[in-house]
Amino acid sequence: MSPKIIDHEVLKAREEEIMLTALGIMTESGVAGLTIDKVVAKVPYSKGTVYNHFTCKEDLLTGLCNRSVKNVAALFCRAVSFEGNSRERILAIGYAYMLHSLLNPTEFMLVISAKTPAVREKSTEKRQEEHLALESKLLGSILEIISSGLSSGELNLQPHLSPAQVAFSLWSMCFGTIALLHETLDRCSIRTEMNLERELINHSNLLLDGLNWKPFTQDHDWASTIDKYKTVLFKNEITQLKRLYES
Repeated sequence: MSPKIIDHEVLKAREEEIMLTALGIMTESGVAGLTIDKVVAKVPYSKGTVYNHFTCKEDLLTGLCNRSVKNVAALFCRAVSFEGNSRERILAIGYAYMLHSLLNPTEFMLVISAKTPAVREKSTEKRQEEHLALESKLLGSILEIISSGLSSGELNLQPHLSPAQVAFSLWSMCFGTIALLHETLDRCSIRTEMNLERELINHSNLLLDGLNWKPFTQDHDWASTIDKYKTVLFKNEITQLKRLYES
């Protein structure tokens, strides 16, 4: 009898189910509480089948991180498409990252685990390569906006700075601000989300003013821009977030 051939979509759906199960375990027990055995106990597949998808816990963590980065990349692409000046679009990048962190807190913090040597060394080469490619895609969105700002004259870089350095500084500032405030979030209060929003916008504007990226904070109605993010650009995510806080 010929071996059963499973099509790509079935394999993809199975892998997604395994990852969602792992996310559920980590939401309850943290990264340290995740094991392949716990995943196997919760999915309708054998241990061998799970290992066919993920060679070890670390490979599963990298897979989850890649899944998260794909979602962030989609939000970043939307930020790039925002109808506004280049500074409004770069600010939308940070806003998108914040929304992702609030909607997917466990996934957001996975990037720290995925960067550790212990995880990198045990992950498959294929998944590591995918991770690097996805990170490049994220930076590509930021670099696209930086290029637009340079072309329009809204951004004038100092000679010692490259677009890549600016992109990294923006990304790391957003991640750091969100990560440091994330542990204090009260999931039952919409006010907490607004505090995170306020601080992220403040820190972003502080950095962008320092880079001489126009229009400066005092020269633009940023409240109107944020309102457009909420009501147009990220309307669906804002709706999801409101439902999350109401539940």
